[in-house]
Amino acid sequence: MIDKSIFDFVKKGVGIPVNTPGGKDIGIYMCAGPTNRLVGEEEGSNNIIKLNYTGAPGTASALYYALVFMMNGEGWNIAKVDEWIEVSPVMQEYYQITVSQKKALEGQIKEGIASAAASLADYELLMHDIRKYGQVLKYFVDKDEQSLKSMFIDQVDIHTDLPNYPASLRTMVSRWPTIIADFHKLEEKDDKSKDIAKKLSISEAEALILSTKNKLYKDWKEQIKQTATERYKTLKGLTTSKEKTIEEYRTWLKPYITRYKMTKLGGESPGGRSEILKSFADISGTATYSNQIQVWAWKKLVPEEIRKAPLEKGDNKFIIDPYDSWTRDNLILGKNGLASIYPWLKNKRMYCSECKEYYENEIEKCEKCKRRLIEKTVADQIVDKEIKPAWEKKEMSLNPSELYYTFMIFDVFRAGSRLPVGQIEDITFNITTYAISQNILLVKLLELKCRDAEFEKYIDEILGVRSGEQNIEALVKTDFPALFEKEKKPKNELEAFKDELYKVIDDISGKVKGIEVPKTDKIMFAKPGPYETDFADRISKFYLRPAGKEFGAVKEFLKSKMGVG
Repeated sequence: MIDKSIFDFVKKGVGIPVNTPGGKDIGIYMCAGPTNRLVGEEEGSNNIIKLNYTGAPGTASALYYALVFMMNGEGWNIAKVDEWIEVSPVMQEYYQITVSQKKALEGQIKEGIASAAASLADYELLMHDIRKYGQVLKYFVDKDEQSLKSMFIDQVDIHTDLPNYPASLRTMVSRWPTIIADFHKLEEKDDKSKDIAKKLSISEAEALILSTKNKLYKDWKEQIKQTATERYKTLKGLTTSKEKTIEEYRTWLKPYITRYKMTKLGGESPGGRSEILKSFADISGTATYSNQIQVWAWKKLVPEEIRKAPLEKGDNKFIIDPYDSWTRDNLILGKNGLASIYPWLKNKRMYCSECKEYYENEIEKCEKCKRRLIEKTVADQIVDKEIKPAWEKKEMSLNPSELYYTFMIFDVFRAGSRLPVGQIEDITFNITTYAISQNILLVKLLELKCRDAEFEKYIDEILGVRSGEQNIEALVKTDFPALFEKEKKPKNELEAFKDELYKVIDDISGKVKGIEVPKTDKIMFAKPGPYETDFADRISKFYLRPAGKEFGAVKEFLKSKMGVG
């Protein structure tokens, strides 16, 4: 659904390295399972299999739905990660439903964006007028007579000139050089020429002109005040309406854009094009379709050993914080970490360790406690504000009292064909199972959040809310940084010392939290280290074995539905 690769389980390179006996990462995390997801190279493994079924139209799809609904009822959390579809034009009815429907969605999106752009143009015109009339009303509020008089001279009085008869103050300057300055000195009560001549020490002729202009100015001022007030009220209502309409256009378009993006054709991505070109099922001139889906599923992993039952903590806090410093620095922000696929995870955020609040980069002090903020990242914010709170609420089959989970990956390929002898539908399940520790699951949950964020970013780019990794407001700040720079006051020695002290305290507390070892009555392992360190005797026997049983149950369910004994 998005054009980003999966942060997969790997031997080495970009991804999550799978544990191997004697590896240096044993105890830091657990990720036990196939080191290669190709079935032919893992024949001896009890946690990877490839199952294929061919039957009448609809029977293969029914297998997929039977599997996911069964697992959902058994306590698994299921998430579809990626999908694409490809349809041969020869299969007209299916082709019309998919490709033609996507074109129809494309037309609706273009039409909606054009309407939104037209509304935006109208909105900008209204905002221009409302700023103009708002400024006039501000002159009245501030009792700014000089600005009102300048406006009268420049926009009203200038038009009183007649052919061969100069009647405006600007044209009279040639005769009376100080007439405009004298007009600005007049008060509302100055309406008699004799009094004006005496007050300003000017000629009777000039005083008579100024008296007439002052009367016209007072009449105009009353009219413009009433007109500006009425126009401002009207424009305010219209701008509110247009602003809401533009916002609603974006809301109305989101379902269409979502459906458009979800109907991803295989040929739109390099990997999909490669699969289509090499697909043995797609024969030119034959009515075919193909559909690739990847699904993740996870649930808590209970080791096979006689031990004290896990402690259900009343406050729903973690036994061990899954977001430890090693996972953050290596699997998320490291060279081969998740940030290599989603670079914006490294974007800076400011954090208050006292109030536990995150702020944008420009903020230096907490808005609540006024404490100096420390520098963190977008990844830290997503984990602290979205993933861990949901985990503590035991959403998505998560439990802070559990350290280990069974994690399954389903690569499902569905294909169909209409032949002269009838129609067939085929489905292939590539199933891989891993026993993982909670910090590895956290990385995969963060990846799901990243994929959701990329999808929302795609929608925002189409709607003109953002460009690339930046929203439009941030983009303007990048183009014209001088307009948004804030003057920084120099820190005195005490403030500088306090800032440095806070940074040291926060850094130490963060590192201690990352390596904290729980009390002995809460642990689920016998040897030192946050997670299991004995691969041969414990991980393989107590964790891979129950994960293998879950894998076996799924395998036998599918085989029974396929009619294979």
